[in-house]
Amino acid sequence: MSTRKSMKLPVVITFLFICIIVYLFMNIKQTVVVCEKVTTYDADIKLTETVVSNMDGKKITSLSVTKKITVPEKYSRQQEALNGIKNSMDYTTAYLGNKASCIISGNSVVVDIDISNNELVLLDNVSFYDNDGEIGIHIDTNTKSSEVITLQVGDAYTDGELMMYLKNHGYSCK
Repeated sequence: MSTRKSMKLPVVITFLFICIIVYLFMNIKQTVVVCEKVTTYDADIKLTETVVSNMDGKKITSLSVTKKITVPEKYSRQQEALNGIKNSMDYTTAYLGNKASCIISGNSVVVDIDISNNELVLLDNVSFYDNDGEIGIHIDTNTKSSEVITLQVGDAYTDGELMMYLKNHGYSCK
């Protein structure tokens, strides 16, 4: 009988130990990887891509991508160019529905993409060229192309692997 009474203390200690471990696992912070790439094209058009990736262990849990396309003030047909770029970006990101937005802000077009389910996002897939005073835009939507970077929520990367992958494609990461 005295043996049963002495078992209460180890059971209580074990239970407390398990509770502490569960609490610690529940409060592990997610790693956030922030990478940015700035590219300047013909006619001084500047594209800034910022990628914010939330990582949980060895996979991507959510992605936030901001693409800011700036047309210089000196460009004579700036408003036409901004509207054309906005329409092209709206068409390209239509598959994301309300998870992507595209607005004109001053002399820039800003595309915001926030995904958290198994959606796919393409990076480094926009280029610009000057066609005798008119801005031409080329958007590569081929997910199998070696010219673009594809990231998907759920992809298996550690934070270091993702940073190296993006750094190898010209991004600077924090």
